[in-house]
Amino acid sequence: MRVCMLACSARISARACALLLALCFTATFTLAAAADEAIDVDRIELTSGSRAAFPGRDALWQSHALPLRWSSGSGTRQGAWIRLVFKAAEHSTEGWSILLNRLPTGGTIFLNGKMVADLPLDSDRRYVRWRRPHLINLPGGFLQDSNEVLIYTSYGVGVHGVGPIVVGPTVELQPRYGNEFFVSHTLRWVSLLLLVLLAIGFAALWLRRRSENLFGLLALMSGFWALRSLDFVFESMPADARYWMRGAFYLGTAVFTAVATITMWRQGGRHRSRAELGLMVLAAMGPGLYLLFGDMFDIQAGAIWQAVMLTALATGVLTLAGHAIFTPSFMLKVIVAALVLALGAAIHDFLVYVGVLPFASPELLNIATPVLLIALGATLIDRFVRSLADVEKTNTELETRIHEREQLLKRNFDRLRESERLKASAQERQRIMQDMHDGLGSQLLSSLMLVERGAMSNEQVAQILRESIDDMRLAIDALAAEDSDLLAALGNMRFRMEPRLKAVGMDLQWDARNLPEEVDLDPNAVLPVLRITQEALTNAIKHSRARMVRVTLAIDHEGDAQWLSIRVTDNGRGLAAGNGGTGRGMLNMRNRAQRIGAALKFESVPGAGTMMMVRLPLDTTPGPTTRAMQLSLDTEAVIEKVRADLPLRQTNAPSAR
Repeated sequence: MRVCMLACSARISARACALLLALCFTATFTLAAAADEAIDVDRIELTSGSRAAFPGRDALWQSHALPLRWSSGSGTRQGAWIRLVFKAAEHSTEGWSILLNRLPTGGTIFLNGKMVADLPLDSDRRYVRWRRPHLINLPGGFLQDSNEVLIYTSYGVGVHGVGPIVVGPTVELQPRYGNEFFVSHTLRWVSLLLLVLLAIGFAALWLRRRSENLFGLLALMSGFWALRSLDFVFESMPADARYWMRGAFYLGTAVFTAVATITMWRQGGRHRSRAELGLMVLAAMGPGLYLLFGDMFDIQAGAIWQAVMLTALATGVLTLAGHAIFTPSFMLKVIVAALVLALGAAIHDFLVYVGVLPFASPELLNIATPVLLIALGATLIDRFVRSLADVEKTNTELETRIHEREQLLKRNFDRLRESERLKASAQERQRIMQDMHDGLGSQLLSSLMLVERGAMSNEQVAQILRESIDDMRLAIDALAAEDSDLLAALGNMRFRMEPRLKAVGMDLQWDARNLPEEVDLDPNAVLPVLRITQEALTNAIKHSRARMVRVTLAIDHEGDAQWLSIRVTDNGRGLAAGNGGTGRGMLNMRNRAQRIGAALKFESVPGAGTMMMVRLPLDTTPGPTTRAMQLSLDTEAVIEKVRADLPLRQTNAPSAR
């Protein structure tokens, strides 16, 4: 109409405007008439009978208002016919249907004596409780001006009824049918699926964190609520399964009520052992009595037991609500609101079940359950998000602390490395001072004293200077060797000693085939080993009169221990009889070997030659000696030492071995 009025307000002729308004009024009235075609059936007629034949003319029909509810305690199954009459709209071209909001036990539908639908019927072999609506198409060829619909159904023990019935155009009834089907059927399955997922999720969380008892309780409640819901989700099943399905309803209701109520009591700060024990006893009575008495308990006392369970849940919700009022947690208030909504829906559905409210009223628990589950899921997500935030905060703080610790450790490490470097430098300087003191320094000072006294010839002075130069080169080789490279230092000594040996007619044979490329030797042992080896070669030059000197280098293995073995063998005249290796040169060699923990051995055969062998354990790591750490290059102390040794030097210079 608004479009028509706007069109007439435009500049069009009066005749065109009148024609347009007439068309608009006609269309409006036609649509209104179509909308009014749906017929809400408010009364039906009911009579007993069997499916074998339609009720006779003498059948006693009883008129009842819809919705209709009745209960039967008889174990004998009975059949019933339902009759309703309606008039179809004249000249209707649309298809018509009948919407049965609730026909729990199913049945067969007839229109004007012709069957139009056959819904699965409750029988002795199959238990049927339809909770969904049914939309039955009425063929246009069967419709008359006045139409009679007959519905045959049967019922046994339990509560039965007939819900509202609407007859009208199919296009008008389909939206109503879709909404009712979604609320009464689809939401049940959605709730069951959410319950199962929630139970699995809470159980998984509890298994990962056993200290969180609340997760385990929520998993238990969700699981048994899902078990309770099976009785409402499965609308058709074998008759033998109905007993166990109803038993699952009582068991799920009992466990859920007991666990949920006790949990809410404790969360609300109320912990009474006697009340909890009494509640568990009352909860156990429901499934126990049903298992004993079956349908008799379900019909006569089942409603009373469910009322007690609802009362217990109400006390738990009230306790938790009182606690939530004084708690700043927003999510707890959300859960309490969802619990109050679910409790109200449960009370509404219970009142429908006992007949206080009209039969086939919408089951609000189908709507409240997903709301409650969404609230629990939102709480879980909120807790998870808060945990993530706490973890991120903790990680940030931890990273900051780790960075600070890393900087502190780096500074400490730098100081430690500098301290170790200084310590190593000090030890190296101390070792150099010791080597200079024991070797070149002592020899030069003693030689100086002898020269000043005129006790040495030029040849002796030259010999002493050559020995001093050799000792200095040994010290340089020992200090220049990287990572205590003994092979390089021995090679340098061989390079210097081989020309001297050839000058006196001696052939040098050098055998290092059994020596690895790297020998891990203590730096403090390199110079003593070189001096011992050089002393052995020098003695061979001075006293052996040999034609050949052989130096053998090897690594000996004794169990897990390793030994560095150096043998210096000549084919000269051997040691003098009675010497036995007691000359000053040999004493110096023994002292050096003892200082580094090595074993020194001499063997000699008169007229056949001499063999000197030094064996040093490679697994020992002797540090600087006490004497080396306390050594001082005090000139007066050195001079006094030289003066004490001077008579012995004068006696032996240029001494034999």
